[in-house]
Amino acid sequence: MSNLEPTLPLEGFTGDWPDFSLVENFLGELVSLAVAQDEEIAFNKAFKKTFGKTPPKPSEIIAVKGGYAMWSSIGQYFILLDEPNIEADRELASKFGNSAYTTLQSDGWTSLDLKSKKPYDILERFIPLDLRAAQIGFAARTMAHHIAVVIIKFSETEFRLMTPRSSAKSFLDGLTHTIENVIA
Repeated sequence: MSNLEPTLPLEGFTGDWPDFSLVENFLGELVSLAVAQDEEIAFNKAFKKTFGKTPPKPSEIIAVKGGYAMWSSIGQYFILLDEPNIEADRELASKFGNSAYTTLQSDGWTSLDLKSKKPYDILERFIPLDLRAAQIGFAARTMAHHIAVVIIKFSETEFRLMTPRSSAKSFLDGLTHTIENVIA
């Protein structure tokens, strides 16, 4: 196996503003896990056996061994693994058998970690969700400035924003513009 280093879509962007920071990070591995038609029972058993937990509910992310599992749509989940492993999709496919389809999507996304004591001042102007009311462990796919985004609420002060690699620069431009408008 080669020792290639991943290229971050935003070249390792770091932004610091008063009481607000935004840092691009290496996503690890992102595997899409889709339940095969009429295989929900087998899928749930395989999920429990593989991760020791039941699949996350809608708008939820849960910690699992090696990372997180997130509900992403009806019958679909994202598995976010902390460590690089280009075989992650194949390994999960072997554990789920005919109950699920896996796709490695790591290279298709960029990830930004946001930290702030007052994150909602920015986020409520950028993402059309009531994140103040969302529980810790909330995760959702939505849009921001007409660009797809996955938002994860790890705490009241820490969020992760994931957006497709192809629109990452436009997404970052919209987010930094919003930050500068609010902070100025």
